[in-house]
Order: sequence, then C-alpha cells, then structure tokens
Amino acid sequence: MSDFEISPMHDGAGLKLVGELDLATTPELKKALLDPALPESEIRLDLSELTFVDSCGIQAILTLARSQDGGGRLVLLNPTAPVLRVFEVLGLDEHAGIEVRRCA
Repeated sequence: MSDFEISPMHDGAGLKLVGELDLATTPELKKALLDPALPESEIRLDLSELTFVDSCGIQAILTLARSQDGGGRLVLLNPTAPVLRVFEVLGLDEHAGIEVRRCA
C-alpha cells in the first residue's frame, strides 16, 4: 500500500496532497473533497509533494473539475515534474475547468 497524506492548506482554500494518488488512495481524496469547509469559488490542490498519479487519481481530479460546473475553478498548484508530465500528456493543463499554477 502506498503512502498518501491529505491536509488542509494553511489558508483553508484547499488541500495539500503528499505521496501517491492511485487506486488505493483516491477514495481518501474523494472523501476529503466532500468537506463543506472547502471554498466553492476556487478549490486548490497543492501538489508540490505529490510524487505519482494514476488514472484513478486523474479521474477524481476531472470529476472535481466537472462538479464545479462553471461555479469555480480547480487550481492545481506546483505539481511535481512527473505529475505535471502526466497532466501535459493527458491535456489536463488545457482543460477549461482546471488551472495548473506554478507559484514561487
């Protein structure tokens, strides 16, 4: 089983994901995304310590983006190089409801 952690971001505007988002850990993300404390206008996922994402993780991200349905965007912050590469190959970085943002 892979190591995976989810914690609230310091500003409360999203979640920080650490480790591997895969078949075994995607249910944890889905459960965390049900938190009513998450903002509706813009949900941020800090991916600066996410080392791996598989198709189940991608599906969860796409489902979240679609659930915003124009009511806000999903911002993927600072994805690691391997995760960013997956996003680019799949075109997630060009999805209308998703913004990939690199912050200093």
